[in-house]
Amino acid sequence: MKVRRVRTLLMVAVLGVGSLGSTAFVSAAESETAAAPAYKIDFSPCPGSANVQCGTLRVPADWAAPKGPKITVAVARRPADDPAHRIGTLFYNPGGPGDPATDNVIAADTFFSATLRARFDIVGVDPRGVGGSTPITCGVPPLTPEYTFFPRTQAAFDAMVAHNRAVARSCLQQTGPLFLHADTVSVARDHEAVRIALGVSKVNWLGLSYGTQVGAQYAALYPKRTRAIVLDAALDHSSPEVQLTADATKTVEEAFDRFADWCDTAADCVLRGQDVRAVYDKLVRDADANPIPVEGALRPVSGDDIRMNTPNWLAAKTPNVLAGELSWPVFSEVLRRAVAGDAQFFAFPAPGGPVDVILASRIANHCGDYVADIHTFAEMQQRIEMGRQLAPHLQGGSEFWQGGFCIGWPFKVANPQRSLDVKGVPTLIVHSTHDPSVSYQWAFGLAAQIRGSSVLSRIGDGHTSYYTSDCARDATDQFLLTTRSTPAPVCAT
Repeated sequence: MKVRRVRTLLMVAVLGVGSLGSTAFVSAAESETAAAPAYKIDFSPCPGSANVQCGTLRVPADWAAPKGPKITVAVARRPADDPAHRIGTLFYNPGGPGDPATDNVIAADTFFSATLRARFDIVGVDPRGVGGSTPITCGVPPLTPEYTFFPRTQAAFDAMVAHNRAVARSCLQQTGPLFLHADTVSVARDHEAVRIALGVSKVNWLGLSYGTQVGAQYAALYPKRTRAIVLDAALDHSSPEVQLTADATKTVEEAFDRFADWCDTAADCVLRGQDVRAVYDKLVRDADANPIPVEGALRPVSGDDIRMNTPNWLAAKTPNVLAGELSWPVFSEVLRRAVAGDAQFFAFPAPGGPVDVILASRIANHCGDYVADIHTFAEMQQRIEMGRQLAPHLQGGSEFWQGGFCIGWPFKVANPQRSLDVKGVPTLIVHSTHDPSVSYQWAFGLAAQIRGSSVLSRIGDGHTSYYTSDCARDATDQFLLTTRSTPAPVCAT
């Protein structure tokens, strides 16, 4: 099996997601009756596409200061193939946080069913700080060779907090107010500005992973502007950060155990016949004792680095267009190579490249959406012990653990956790029972905040369902066409 080098990017919580905070929140009724400002997008053909239009829209960096500094957000629009039977506009966000939506709209034949392409104008907006939108840049790299997500001494914890604060202040200095307003409510407001610029009265939503938070918060702000939404692999922004981290820790540990069980008999697992859990644990112990050198990486790969990068490899049981090369068979080869001394696929990239820009946007988003529960070294010790007890193998390594960048955050959190109360918006929530990134129970937590919503469970593994299950994709399409859920609450595949 050949493994091409894959960028192992930190995904600072999705997949992070949220409710209504200090970013100029007004009630949905107020927001929909206020006089709409004028917005305009000058569209032109997207490079490499004959039928998709690209453009940018100017919006306030801080929606509470509409006359203050402006930023741009990138937009791509693909007109419906069947305009005579067009239903409306479909907003799309593929997740991340930090994945650009415009790229997938430009490649719509790959990312959307023929049904959606025929009946909807598909619109992707790169969230502020992401892709073609105004970037977030920092003077201090978020990751350094000394940085650890698992500080085990008071000195290491103090160094972590000091570094987090230095990064945040440098980002604000270089980026300006955008850095403090990259939260999900601000992203949702940008989408409303796009709706106004498009001149449509209502929109539909297909949000995956972090996109579920954007879609849900848009619906909370603008219920009368929302015809229907499908939220695939739901995030629940209503819980304390410690609870979300615990849920994510258990979820990815379960996914690792399922991978190990699969490896026992799978023909395409190169570790078949071995005790995969023991192989992994020994690899981690050995790397902690003697970090594995990787040319051009941030630092030699430690056991902590292996644990923190493992969730990326569990994203998909089999390849799909969203996961790319991240699959269980490939992960088994990655583990085999690491045991043999080639740990490049667990290495963090050296600072100074495009990864820093992506990571900066994810830090800004996550730390604008979540209030860190850790303030002291004693609390950090408690969190590390929680990780050990809930996840004997990964010991806390998860996307939400990467919220450690927010410990010591020196600014007010723009959009802290809070429950939504969405009414009158037809909603379908789709969630796999063994999603490695977002807890299955979050689907029901979010459903309780959207009155009348339906939950479709996909029995299986992998993050998101639209790109992995014909059943889930058909149910998604039919719901967006009709705003009615299918009778069956379960997809067996």
